[in-house]
Amino acid sequence: MITIAIRAREIVSSNVDSLVSKAGEPRKMLRLLQSEIEETLIALHGDAARAKRQRERLSDTADRLAAGAEEWTGKAKIAIDHGREDLARAALLTREAERATAADAVASAAALGDQIAEATAVIADLEAKRTAITARIAELVKAEAATQPAAAAADTHVDRRIDRIEALERRAGFVDAPGEAPSPASLDDEIAGLQQASAIEAELAALKATAAPAKKAAGKKR
Repeated sequence: MITIAIRAREIVSSNVDSLVSKAGEPRKMLRLLQSEIEETLIALHGDAARAKRQRERLSDTADRLAAGAEEWTGKAKIAIDHGREDLARAALLTREAERATAADAVASAAALGDQIAEATAVIADLEAKRTAITARIAELVKAEAATQPAAAAADTHVDRRIDRIEALERRAGFVDAPGEAPSPASLDDEIAGLQQASAIEAELAALKATAAPAKKAAGKKR
């Protein structure tokens, strides 16, 4: 937790304006910093949750040891009543050992409490930093969007000129117009035209066939 907290403090103390002014791609840099903050927050929340569980276990252990330690006082009295000073001495030594162990558990729980408090403060600072970075990214996006309409208008103007040139080229026959699927109505008209042309050709052929004998007959008469 200490290492993560140190890194988090470095992030919190970083100057966003200075980073933006030095970065070649400010928005990309801020996105990376935002991602790092998210990862650090996840790690800190995880470490803080584990520390809280460990503190609770230590507190329970300290309470249990403290209560058990005092029971040895009564056991030492029983040993003295039975003339067993050696047992009484051992009971009192055990009581002191358990008192010391309980005190260590209390101290460890307190130290974890301090770490949890520090992590909570760092988490709050990181969340504030994340909010500031999110706002700065929004500012950069807005600034970029403000410059885009002019560029978009210029691109649109160029596109219109290109479309006009292509239309003129198609009209002059320089390029083939892109084929389009005929509509049902135009398709019917085209097929009807083919049928009509076939009928006319057939009629012409018939006329030629009937006209040939007449020409031959005319030649014999001469």
